[in-house]
Amino acid sequence: MKSLMVLACAFALPGIAVAADHGPVFSYATPVNSQRELSFDTGIFGRSGSQGTQFSTGSGFGYGITPHLTLNAFLPATFGSGSLPESRIVPGSEWSAGASWRFQHLVTSVGKRIESTASLGVVVPGPQQDSGVLANLHRAPGVAGALATGLASRSQYAWIGGGYTRFAEASHDRRPDTISWSGVYGYRPARLRRGYDKWDYRGFAEFTGEHTGNVRTNGAILPSSSTTTLWLGPSVLAIFKNIAISGGVQAPLVRDASESIYGREHVRFAINFSYLKYSAHTSSH
Repeated sequence: MKSLMVLACAFALPGIAVAADHGPVFSYATPVNSQRELSFDTGIFGRSGSQGTQFSTGSGFGYGITPHLTLNAFLPATFGSGSLPESRIVPGSEWSAGASWRFQHLVTSVGKRIESTASLGVVVPGPQQDSGVLANLHRAPGVAGALATGLASRSQYAWIGGGYTRFAEASHDRRPDTISWSGVYGYRPARLRRGYDKWDYRGFAEFTGEHTGNVRTNGAILPSSSTTTLWLGPSVLAIFKNIAISGGVQAPLVRDASESIYGREHVRFAINFSYLKYSAHTSSH
């Protein structure tokens, strides 16, 4: 099974686009759908800080055009009123659509492969207003791109990836540019490697980071609105036939953000459900 947004893994929202095959929750990874495979993802992300809590949910769809090219779309919704920095690791209120292309697929031995995936998408304002300092900005579309590469085997996984998002200006306002990156290691214990008709489990250690530029409002830069944060935490993926359930939590390692604007973000967590509909004739992943 495969994931949807795979900015690496998906294009701008690595998290909710979790790979149903063996993907992490927060990080960039390389899986894409096989040809004519349709995937569906839904879940909930949470961010909690000293100035409130925000939840994001939504539906993601992926369709394999070829064995290495997947079209993606993600339609989120947000709840809560936390004043939190811009994030592309955790989905916000923007709708997005794009494509993920696995341009390298090198099988090095039985069950082991090296892969690289590039993603490009368009991000547009959703019907919901943002919270915090971003709530007062006029909104405009943006472009998001990402790249991920790594190794996957029957027992171990390792990926690194990064992404960049830039928004256009609207009425002299502009959301901050965002650079995001991740590194993840996954392990599939031998006693938990089970058949197609039994639950199969994987665990991951996920390290992610984000840097956002300054917020521009009324043609001027908002002082101290740039941020840099680093996060680390575990996640687990369980697969049964063509269904996958995953979840994880992250705590901050570095929080370089103005507390008067954003407060202190304490924790991030996610739960995701994935379903893959196999076509009559699927191609090898």
